[in-house]
Amino acid sequence: MFSDIESEIYIILLASVAIIAVLNPFGNLPQFLAMTEGLDADTRKKLFRNIIYTAFCIVLVFLLSGPFIMKYLFKIDINDLRVAGGLILIIMSTKNLLFTPSSSQFQHYQGLSHKELLKKSIVPMAFPMLVGPGTLSTIVVISEDQNLAIAIASVLLTFAFIFVLFHFSATIEKVIGKLVLYVFSRIALVFIMAMGVKMIAIGVQTYIQSNLE
Repeated sequence: MFSDIESEIYIILLASVAIIAVLNPFGNLPQFLAMTEGLDADTRKKLFRNIIYTAFCIVLVFLLSGPFIMKYLFKIDINDLRVAGGLILIIMSTKNLLFTPSSSQFQHYQGLSHKELLKKSIVPMAFPMLVGPGTLSTIVVISEDQNLAIAIASVLLTFAFIFVLFHFSATIEKVIGKLVLYVFSRIALVFIMAMGVKMIAIGVQTYIQSNLE
């Protein structure tokens, strides 16, 4: 019994790490800080909470409805989603590795009112900056490979980590600096690309085996 519980906890932790890697909060955090530069600490925390709550709702709704939409609306199976999701992860990580956004791109956000910033926290900050197509495909693959309960537990653990990270964002930036956050984000992108390659390889391999049987 205890070994089964330990095994499930291990799977949840691994799935959470995979989701965190795809969300890449270490890469998004400096961008969000640049977007909200000049705001007081309370307003910034309120904005970040809005981003996290919105992103969490998007992920949860897609996790619950995605498999149904995939199977009965678009008539695709999990291997099709693996290949498509893997391609998205590879393209996304390659784009972010080659083209790093500069702080000047976010200067227009600094002139917005608090109400306008809260609207921007939904689009584009929550979606597609924090949660994108790669994240949505990854959570559905986890749900199909394991089960819905493990996928939900992994999402809850992931967003609990991101909530703490964003809550103490200003402190983290001061302690470790923007350069370290930048390095973490580059490392995460390499792992995201590797995850994309693995998803495509598993999807193609499973598809070939099912056709040969």
